[in-house]
Amino acid sequence: MQQEEIDNYRAQESLQNQQFDRSTSPYAPQLMEDVQRAQAVLVEQTNPKKIVRDIILRLRGLEERPDGTLVRIAEQKLNKDGVDNVWFILDSHINQNVILSHLTDKEITNIMDAIQDDIVDDLSLNWKKYGVLKKTDLDVINNSILVNIYMALKRAEGQNEKNWLGKISIENISGGQRFVPQKKESIWSKFRL
Repeated sequence: MQQEEIDNYRAQESLQNQQFDRSTSPYAPQLMEDVQRAQAVLVEQTNPKKIVRDIILRLRGLEERPDGTLVRIAEQKLNKDGVDNVWFILDSHINQNVILSHLTDKEITNIMDAIQDDIVDDLSLNWKKYGVLKKTDLDVINNSILVNIYMALKRAEGQNEKNWLGKISIENISGGQRFVPQKKESIWSKFRL
């Protein structure tokens, strides 16, 4: 009779576990909806349009406060014509389409070379028209534009942005990051260089 009681206990425990799993796990449509919602939130949080906006505000000498007001923190580096031109260049190269692409290191280098040539030519020919007060500001403006474009292109290298987005979305929904247990160190690991 003991074996029968043990079997009944295990069967009851199994039924309780199944019921608990059903009550705590979302249905497939809900899970898909949760994945899509988490991905949308992440896309918005990492939206390159915010980067472009911050650069444009910086070139105008402004900073946005948390309440949305703009505060002057420095002299502007470019006038409206210059800011409009820089915005066009930045918005063309720092956007969701670019960062969700699949680029190789060679493609990134080729794109950066072409952009650099265009920006240097434009700034050197139109610096007075753009209201640049000191020629030394040309390097500052050029570098602030190029570094941000380069970083956006690096996000697309090897589809890293898509891989990152998918990994983070699943981790958010599953309730946290899965940690890989570390291997125990041996006595010889203390002698590593």
